[in-house]
Order: sequence, then C-alpha cells, then structure tokens
Amino acid sequence: MVLAFRRAGTGAPTLLLHGIGSSSLAFVPQLSALADELRMVAWDAPGYAASSDLAAPLDLDGYVEQVAALAQDQFGDEPVHLVGVSWGGVLALRTAATRPTLVRSLTVLGASLGSGADPARAAQMRERAGELVRLGNDEFARRRGPRLLAPDADPGLVAQAVATMAAAVRPAGYASAAEVMAAADLSADLHRITAPTLVLAGAADRVTGPERAREIADRIPGAALALIPGAGHLANQERPALVNAWLRGFTRAADLLAAALPGDLEPTARIHAVPIQEREDPMTLHYDDADLAEFTDSLILTQASRHEDWDTLGFQAKAGDQFRRAQIRYVGSGATGNHETDRRTIASRGFTFSNMLLPSGAEGPEHTHHDAEEAFFVLEGEVEVGIHRDGQVVKRTLGYRDMIVVPAGVPRSLKNNGDKDALFCVIIGAQKPQVPTYPETSAMHGVTRD
Repeated sequence: MVLAFRRAGTGAPTLLLHGIGSSSLAFVPQLSALADELRMVAWDAPGYAASSDLAAPLDLDGYVEQVAALAQDQFGDEPVHLVGVSWGGVLALRTAATRPTLVRSLTVLGASLGSGADPARAAQMRERAGELVRLGNDEFARRRGPRLLAPDADPGLVAQAVATMAAAVRPAGYASAAEVMAAADLSADLHRITAPTLVLAGAADRVTGPERAREIADRIPGAALALIPGAGHLANQERPALVNAWLRGFTRAADLLAAALPGDLEPTARIHAVPIQEREDPMTLHYDDADLAEFTDSLILTQASRHEDWDTLGFQAKAGDQFRRAQIRYVGSGATGNHETDRRTIASRGFTFSNMLLPSGAEGPEHTHHDAEEAFFVLEGEVEVGIHRDGQVVKRTLGYRDMIVVPAGVPRSLKNNGDKDALFCVIIGAQKPQVPTYPETSAMHGVTRD
C-alpha cells in the first residue's frame, strides 16, 4: 500500500489524521502556521486522495497499524504528537489507547466514540457508502460538505470544503472508513489512554458537537476540554488561529512536562493530575466495612458540584431555538446521552433523577417514553404540561411544588409560558431509559443527533 502525505516544519514530530470526507488538504492551515515548531506529517488515509486504493477493507486496528507504520517510517522510534479530526480522531483515540508508547500527546477535534453504540447512527453511517456511489463525488460533496461548517460560514470556505471532499473520497476507501465508524464504540477504551489529551470541539458543530467532545473528555483521566467559538465541525479550517494556538500551547506543554517530571513515576502519575470533582460511586463502598464518614459523603450530591449541561439536548435546537434547554444530572444518565462515567453523579440502579432548566418561552417537544413512567416536580417558575392523544392535547400549568406523573406510553410535552426560567425535577423509572420516540406531529420527528 502506498500512503501519500504532506510534510512541513521542523521540531517535535506530529502526525495529523483527517476526517472521513477529507484529505491532507484539511491541514494546510496548520502546516503553514506551525512549521516553526512542529515537524508535521498529514496523511491521505488509505484509499483517499493520492494514497493507493485498498486491496481489502480495513478494520479499526488495521487503520491503527497504518498510522503506526507511517509514524515509524517518518519519525523512527520517536513518539508523536497525534492530532485527529472527526473520523481521524476516532483512529487517534484507538491508537493512543492501544499503542501508548507511540503517542507523546493526543489532540482530537470534532471526534466521537464512534457510531457503534447507537444502532440508528450506525445504520446511517453504513448508508453513506451507497449514497456516494449513487450520487457521485460532486453531488455527494455538495450535499454533505456545507454541514461541516458553522451555519454562517464564509461561502468561499464552504466551497473549499466541498471541493476537498469531492477530490478526496473514492468508493472503496470511503466504504471501509464508514464501516469502521459504524462498528466503533470506544467507550471501554478511553480510560487506558495515558498521553496528555486535549479534546476540542467547534461550538457550532452540527455533526458531533460539544456533547460528544464531553463524552470523550469525561472518559480520559485528566483530559482537557475546550470549545472553539464560531466554528463548526471543521474548526481547524474555520478558526485556524484559535486551533493553532491550542495546538502550539498544548504540544509545547506536553513536551515540557515530559522533560521536567521524574521518570520514576507511573505514566499516569507523570502526566495527569487528579480530575476535579471526582467522587466515589457509593455502590463501590461497602456499608459494613467502609469508613462511615466516607460512605456517608459518597451518598451526597451537592448543588455546588452540579453543572448545567446545554449540550446533551442541544441537537434538538435543529428543530428550533425554542427547544434549547439544560440538563442538570444527579442520578444516572437519562434517556438521551451516555454519561455513565460522569463521576459527579451516582450511578442509577433503578431510576434517573435530574433537574431541567427551561428558559422563558422554551419547550420540550412532544415525546413518548415507552419503557418507564416519568415524573416532573416544579421547583421554580411554572411549566405547562401537555398530554396528547389522537391529535388532541390537554394542557395544565404546574407551579411551585406541583407534580405530574406520566405513565409509560403516554405522549407528553412541556412549555415555559412565563417570563422567567423554570426549574423542575425529572424522574424516570428505569436504570437506563430507552430513547423516547417523537410522533410525526412533533417538531422533533426525523431530527437526529448526527
């Protein structure tokens, strides 16, 4: 197999892995701006752009082998600063988890855990290869390219992203990459990563977004998380000055730490501080033999340790800004999103408990939980709850300390008609609720996270 790549710069060895619809051209803003400090190689993935076609599809570890071979060929035994965007971020995460001596630092941008944990997302990913064959490169890129950038992106940059995709993808290479993404689920891998890790996401990313970035950062001990304002999925192209500043500072810091810290410590001790706000899951402490004070503290979830998560449900704003609202988790992960590794919460053993912040004028779309009842208990403001059946809806307004319990299988909706934010408890009677469904009458019907 012949792997094509672009090279630039002198200094610390750095390997750049592009996304599923791109090529080494994606890193031109980095190759030109960081050449004074980093010795960079940006590949064309196997079956992409100037690289040779695949003789047979590769699995995830097959791509990792190609990454390792290129690093060895270009940098010898030196560990590399590994940078991956989107699909390239998935490859980079797996490389760092399985080949720790290869990676001196890890930066991923617009990455995810893979689509394998969600059957619907996996099916959508597998459909893309057939779509490429059916539409051809130009039309495929014209349809998919614009969404990779922020909604208000410069038209010239949009045209450049479309042209790069059209020139880069070929059916065999793209199909192999799409299958890897569809099958990948890195949830159980990331705790093995010991390299200093920076997780970046465009604040306006409509493909993976800040929520997926947080899922990754939460699973890697000591990982740093940062959002790039005004950027979509291809933040390194859309806001290169900001991304370059992060890359320059982070790789420099990783090298300084590696040189300064003692060599007699375990890798994780040399690299990571203890993550903030980490707490013991009380189910790992045994009441009979644990220190009683420690056991008691592990059962407590303070308001001060909560944070407003606007990202988990953020994808629903694609149906309208009125669906923007925040989740504040206490027990379990809820139906939407996977937050089992969030150490600020207690793992669910039979129910989930969270607060929801519903801004003035905001709505929760009509939806149905088929596997569990759901209860709402108002703490601040007022919430209008709608119960739906056969095109009819009955609405009731709940105020302070009012509560409604909605049985499984009953469609419901929420709205804040007041002039101030509403805050209420949400309790779902399942350890990990199924994702709710949205009827054709719901604004969320057909809206997906991807």
